[in-house]
Amino acid sequence: MRYAIAVLALLVAGCQDLTVENRNLPDRDRATQQPTSTEAFVAGAFRTWWVVGGHDDYPSWAFSTMAHEMTSGFTDFGQLDTSAEPRSAWNNSPFNAQFAVANTPWFGLYRTISTVNDAIIGIDSGLVIVTPGRTKRARAVGKFMQGISHGYLGLYYDKAVIVDERVAVDTIKEPVFSAYPVVVTAAIAQLDSAIAGAPGMDTLPLVGFLYTRMAAPDFIKVANSFAARLMVYSARSRTERAAVDWPKVIARIDAGITTDFAPTAVQDVLFDDWKRLISRVRAEARPSDFGRPSNWLLGPADSANGYVNWLNTPIGSRVAFQIRTKDRRIQGTTGPTSPGKYFGYNQNDIFAANRGTYRFSHYYMRRFGSSTTNNSHQSGPQLAMTITEMDLLKAEALIRLNRAPEAVPLINKTRVANGELPPVTIDGPPIEPGCVPRKMNGDCGSLWDALRYEKRVEGAGISGVVAFFDARGWQDLAENTFVHMPVPGRELATLFLQNYTFGGPGGQASAPAPDSERCPVALPRCPT
Repeated sequence: MRYAIAVLALLVAGCQDLTVENRNLPDRDRATQQPTSTEAFVAGAFRTWWVVGGHDDYPSWAFSTMAHEMTSGFTDFGQLDTSAEPRSAWNNSPFNAQFAVANTPWFGLYRTISTVNDAIIGIDSGLVIVTPGRTKRARAVGKFMQGISHGYLGLYYDKAVIVDERVAVDTIKEPVFSAYPVVVTAAIAQLDSAIAGAPGMDTLPLVGFLYTRMAAPDFIKVANSFAARLMVYSARSRTERAAVDWPKVIARIDAGITTDFAPTAVQDVLFDDWKRLISRVRAEARPSDFGRPSNWLLGPADSANGYVNWLNTPIGSRVAFQIRTKDRRIQGTTGPTSPGKYFGYNQNDIFAANRGTYRFSHYYMRRFGSSTTNNSHQSGPQLAMTITEMDLLKAEALIRLNRAPEAVPLINKTRVANGELPPVTIDGPPIEPGCVPRKMNGDCGSLWDALRYEKRVEGAGISGVVAFFDARGWQDLAENTFVHMPVPGRELATLFLQNYTFGGPGGQASAPAPDSERCPVALPRCPT
């Protein structure tokens, strides 16, 4: 089969005279001359993106635990090594037992790109998929999938190869890598092409395509919101996050989603395994028995100094502690052990102590269900991108543009309604006992602290990778965490390119010491 294959190494190998034709498998030219086959290429592409876009286990567990969103003591999915403290460099050897952290998204995203490229080539060559409306739909969604796939390559890796329908991939002999800013720029241009091609397209069905029934106007909104994500989350440092074109981000958000984007699960076809594992209850009825919300995530809400004391304890001696808080997402109204709306308390230490007691947490995730029979990840809408995420990105933009008073009501929307907390002002939360959030020294936080706290708590469990993107841009990653992954060692070896890596003491692309409480602009209670 000589049509485009996602893996770059195989693209190169495919140019050699070693291919044995299998007449039982259609090549690109034949497949894309069949309208229903071409449409099926596009209709199934989102499913392959979904798996590596923060809704399955690679790279979600590694990224979430590195971002101190979730914590776990298990080796599965590369999380134990990547989240160990102190941090070490990523092992980019093709023989690393945890290579799937880098390999799975790389090959999955290129597989998605290759599939939709074939379809777009067929359409641009004159193929009509039954009606003009269905043809426009297939091409617009194909460009959308190109965009979010290249976009996530730009979010995950230091560089990638841009491959669209204009590139005859089976003629590539030496792939040309582009740095992540170039990849992200190309991805946003592909999303804009999807937006431009959307008017007049048929409505997306509930199953297939984006697994959400939507007409062109709502499809355009989703594309704009993904563009906003790429613009912000591609920043690798505080400096790069500050340099984002924030007025353009606001414009994208204002043109973006007006309802949560929540694809509908289809059992064993499209489902959210990330949500399943963060909510899983198995042995001895212990909730969140695979991974738990991190103390770093929930600790700023603590009013009893448990978090402050934990931070002031050497890493090797840290253990789990109980939080007392007014935030009703974490604690109910009848005491510190009563479950909140999103999280609950469970005193069991479920991880092995010899893997680091700093990983211990007494809290579990309950927002997405937490029973032994919970199958919510296999049916119904799966939150993937929320209005809240866009509101809080806009709030960040407004703060950075010295328009902080406009950010206040956006932060208060969920803070008051979901957390049942007193509203913040430009000064931050009211200075009172039990203020939320508190700084790491115990003082009541600033408006900037409230924004970051709100985004992390409201976003926990929705996507497994967004917390990592925020943490690196806010300078909140543990020191020496890698800020992006290298091209996978397996790919480099097959292309006869020198291996390299990131992270670790003295390594390239290693996160500096955390300093997330420092504000991007002058605000009360906030050093700049």
